[in-house]
Amino acid sequence: MADNFPQTAGSGRNVATDQVTYSGDTADVQLVRVVNTTGAEGSRVVTDKPVFQTEDTAHADGDLGVLIMGVRNHTTGSTTDGDYSAISVSSTGEMQTLARRDLQRIAVGVTGVTTATTAYVAGDQVGTQITLANAARLSGGSGTIVGATLIDQSDIIGAYDLVIFDSSVTLAADNAAFAISDADSLKIVALIQLAGAFDLTNNRVAQAYNLAIPYVCSGGTSLFAALITRAGHTFFTAGALPQVNVYVERN
Repeated sequence: MADNFPQTAGSGRNVATDQVTYSGDTADVQLVRVVNTTGAEGSRVVTDKPVFQTEDTAHADGDLGVLIMGVRNHTTGSTTDGDYSAISVSSTGEMQTLARRDLQRIAVGVTGVTTATTAYVAGDQVGTQITLANAARLSGGSGTIVGATLIDQSDIIGAYDLVIFDSSVTLAADNAAFAISDADSLKIVALIQLAGAFDLTNNRVAQAYNLAIPYVCSGGTSLFAALITRAGHTFFTAGALPQVNVYVERN
């Protein structure tokens, strides 16, 4: 404890200070200790427990803390970024919160499709495995698939299925009958039937909306997908390959 120094105004009582060093300078600093007391006025006893806890310290019975109060507010707090705002509560004391709708559009060009000679028949796999990156906000995260589209720039497709997996699988070859192992079948999240395809003169679209398919990624943040054609059609035009769009709401 450093020396006491007199106040410059008032009764002349001394104020206790600790002499500490900041950036190489010694300065008199008034240290204030927040404590808990018990007992009647005049005979209070300091309870030697910290009011402020260190971050990531395990809770123990009897720990002290600072009460955080909310304000009844039926509109909003500050609408300016960076401003402080009181916690708002409802008329019955519940904290006002806003659900976060983290909607993401994951767009992936389909690779490995046939672009010459050999037509597809119903039940064929189309292209290679599709990686739907960042489907979860963290490894092993979850969410909900709410929609999917398949856009065909070659203007040839009919009905399609989109199979979603929670982790990578081994697929058959493009333009061969779709087939996966029993072990990989356990990774299926859903099979989405894409309605259409709807002919837009120069291109076509097959789609599925109003979905509510829950998923949990396994070992990462990606989902994986495969395409199955349910109607025979000719090969794709080089440079005009299909694209899959999957819409997810991440938790």
